[in-house]
Amino acid sequence: FEICQGYTTSILVVLLAVMMIYRWHKQKYKNLPPGPTGVPILGCLPFMDTLAELTFTKWSKKYGPIFTVYLGQTRVVVLNSFEAIEEALINQGDKFTGRVHNFFTNFSNNGHGLFFIDGEKWTIQRKFGTRALAGAGVYGKTYEQRVLEEAAHLIEVFRSKDEKPFSIEVPTRRHFILPSPCNAMVSVYPVHEKTHEGKPHLSLYQCIYKSYSEENDTIPVFKLQMHIFQDIFATAIEQHEKHHDAAHPRDLVDLFINEMHRNRRTFEVTILSNSFQKTQLQYFLKDLFAAGTETSTSTIIWALYYLIRHPEIQDKVHREIDAELGKARSREGKLSLKTNLPYTKAVLQETYRIRTATPLAIPRRTREDVNLMGYSIPKDTQIISNLWWVHNDPEHWDEPDVFRPERHLDTNGNLVMLNRVIPFSIGPRNCLGENLARIEIYLFLVSILQKFVVLPNPDDPNPPMTCNPGAVNAPSSYNIVLKER
Repeated sequence: FEICQGYTTSILVVLLAVMMIYRWHKQKYKNLPPGPTGVPILGCLPFMDTLAELTFTKWSKKYGPIFTVYLGQTRVVVLNSFEAIEEALINQGDKFTGRVHNFFTNFSNNGHGLFFIDGEKWTIQRKFGTRALAGAGVYGKTYEQRVLEEAAHLIEVFRSKDEKPFSIEVPTRRHFILPSPCNAMVSVYPVHEKTHEGKPHLSLYQCIYKSYSEENDTIPVFKLQMHIFQDIFATAIEQHEKHHDAAHPRDLVDLFINEMHRNRRTFEVTILSNSFQKTQLQYFLKDLFAAGTETSTSTIIWALYYLIRHPEIQDKVHREIDAELGKARSREGKLSLKTNLPYTKAVLQETYRIRTATPLAIPRRTREDVNLMGYSIPKDTQIISNLWWVHNDPEHWDEPDVFRPERHLDTNGNLVMLNRVIPFSIGPRNCLGENLARIEIYLFLVSILQKFVVLPNPDDPNPPMTCNPGAVNAPSSYNIVLKER
C-alpha cells in the first residue's frame, strides 16, 4: 500500500509540475491574442475536428478573428478573417515570410527547394522563379502553347475511355494524374534517345504518364514514390546539360543552368553562388511539381463535380464556348487565353471560392516580433491563415454553401475578380505558380468542356461533395463519364 501511495504521489507531483510549466510557458508572453487553453503536452490537439478549418472557425466566434492556439508544444496564431490576413500578409508582409522549420521539413528538403527555405536564399530563388515561370528569356514555345499541347494529349486519353465511367484521381491516390504548373515549363527528352534533334520533347507530366501507362494500365500514381520523381528530374537535368545552349534557353531548367554557369565564373563562394547548384534545382522542381499537381487536379475535379450537379450551369458553359470557338467538331476557333469566356471563368472563380484547394494555406513564421491589430506576436510564431472562412463568411457571401458563378459577374455579364477570393493566399509569400496554375486550370477545363459533356456515373448519379482530410482539399473518389459532344 505504501509503495502504491508513493507512486501515486510521484505521478501527481509530475503532473503538477507539467501543468505549472505549461501555464508558465503560456503566460510568459504578454498581450498574445486570446485562445483556448488546451491541455499540457498536447495543447488543443485533442479538441480538433477532422477538418481543422472548421475548428478554427468555431474558436474564432469565441476569441475573435485573431487567436492563439497550442498544437502540441507549437504556438500558433490563427488569422480567421480577410482583414486580419490582409493586415498581416500584405501590410506587414515582410515580417511574415518565414517558414516553419522542424524535423519533417528539414528531412523533406534539407535546406533546398522553395517550400521551406527562407531568408536571403528564399529571396534569390523567389526572384529567379518569378522570372522563369513568367517565361522571361525562354525561346521557342510559349507556356500557353505547351499547356494546349498537353491538353490535346489529355483529350486523347479521355477519348480512349470510350464514354465509360472512370476516375480522375488526385495524385495521392491512384488511376490518373493531371498536370501541374511545373510540367509545361520543363521538357524531358525521351529516355534512351542519343540525340534530341528532331525528337519530340516530353513534359514532366507526359514522361510520368508514359512510364506508368507502360507499367500498369491503371496508373497507380502514388505508387509514384519519390525516387521515381528524382530519377525523372535527374534525367531532365542531365539531358538539359548535354544539349545546353546558353543563348537559347528553352525552359526553367535551362535558365537555372545559366545561373549555375554565371555564378561559377565569379570564382567566389557567396549566398548567390550557393543558391544555384544542381541539388537545389532538383528540390526546386520537386517543390513545384508537388505544389501544383494535387491542387490543380483537385480544382479541376471539383469544377467537374459541380457541373455534374448543376447541368444548367454546364449547359451555359457549353453555349458560351460554342459561341466563341464554334462546335467541338467544327474547329472554327482556337482556344487561347484571350478567348472571351467570362461565364466559364466565373465558374472557376466560384470553384476556387467554395472548394479552396489549400483551406489553411501553407503555414508561415514571423521573422521578428510583430504588433498585429493590437496584439503582440513573438518572433518565430507559426501563422495559419484560414482561407476557407474568408471564402465562406456569410457576412460577405450570400448563401456561401451554394455554387453560384453569377457572384463573379457584373450586371453586364463581365467577370469581376473579387479581392476576397484568395485561393493562392496573398502577400510576398503567396503561391509562386499562381498565374501559371490559373492559366493551366482554365485551359484544361475549357479543352475538356469544348469536347465533352460531363455526366455522372449511371450507377451512382450524385458525385460525393466530400473531401479527404489533409493539407489539400482533395475530393473523394468518384467515377465520371465524358461523352463526346
